[in-house]
Amino acid sequence: MDSIPILNLYYLLCYAWGRVQERDTTRLAGLKDILTAQDLLGKVLAGGVNHLWRRGLDRGYVEKREDLAGIRGKLSVSETAKRMLRVRGRAACDFEELSVDILPNRILRTSLHGLLRRETPLHSDVSSEVRSAYRRLDSVSLTRVERGTFDEVRLGGNRRLYRFLLSVCRLIYENSLVKESSGQITFRDFRRDEATMWALFEEFVTGFYEREQRVYDVNQRGRDVQWADAYAEDDANRALIPAMTADLILESPERRIILDTKFYRDALARRTALGSGKLHSSNLYQLLAYLRNRQEKQPNGAKHEGILLYPEVGEPLRGDIRLEGFRIQARTVNLNRDWRLIHKEMLATIGLNQSGRAA
Repeated sequence: MDSIPILNLYYLLCYAWGRVQERDTTRLAGLKDILTAQDLLGKVLAGGVNHLWRRGLDRGYVEKREDLAGIRGKLSVSETAKRMLRVRGRAACDFEELSVDILPNRILRTSLHGLLRRETPLHSDVSSEVRSAYRRLDSVSLTRVERGTFDEVRLGGNRRLYRFLLSVCRLIYENSLVKESSGQITFRDFRRDEATMWALFEEFVTGFYEREQRVYDVNQRGRDVQWADAYAEDDANRALIPAMTADLILESPERRIILDTKFYRDALARRTALGSGKLHSSNLYQLLAYLRNRQEKQPNGAKHEGILLYPEVGEPLRGDIRLEGFRIQARTVNLNRDWRLIHKEMLATIGLNQSGRAA
């Protein structure tokens, strides 16, 4: 999957994280032949931070302690007495101040700083943009970023750009390794990591269908599929029953589709490298469980059907079968070609034409 073009990778990120800004791709197109995944993330992050800076960075109340001539906020009696501040006409005060030095901005600045410390340097044009964005956040502190740091962020209101940029920062963090000997940071191209790309592919598919069509409701009733006939005598035994959660459920008066994304090097299981392949049995068992149980729990409406969607590696897959009365399609989407063709193929997968209407 490391052959996915950089511009297409950018589209995947934008749809996955709800930030489709086509004007940004014009700027990226000029560098598409020289950008690495690391450069892509650096350029997107720097461009986003520069936009935030022009618009005005978010601010929040930050707790501070200072020695003041007067009283502001809450007087720290013990600290004032311990350091004998009253002799000098000062008092230790704890107060809150409106500041840009808040956690989301700290994560942005720390991520930019980390990009400038890479063992493999950024492309010179990208490095210049990252350095400029980093300097614009000079009133923001660096912080220690760990996996749980992102869960501490609280964003209120419509903060789509912040959410998008923090997702970029998370991806940078998750694919960065610090060398103990030199302190330099190496970057792992996440296109080579199947788990990362599987999660990104799933989020992309959901984001794409939420934005690009209006025929189907997307996950209107949630993605959880209830067991049709499950019983347990008590809570302890009930807790042993696994939950069923589909990747995506598309519903219209005419069709109800449960779509499951998979991300394998080969969509088909083969006994030998050159042998004919079959669909992965576990994929079919899982999808059939979703179809059977949701059909029984929600019988009113169109008959449920399933789609297994894979990225295309090698030959395209266009399978159409029926199992236990359910129509099941197996499809691949080629992420390596022109985005307009990907757009058309994604819509055709759920029976829609290029304008997003029923074919």
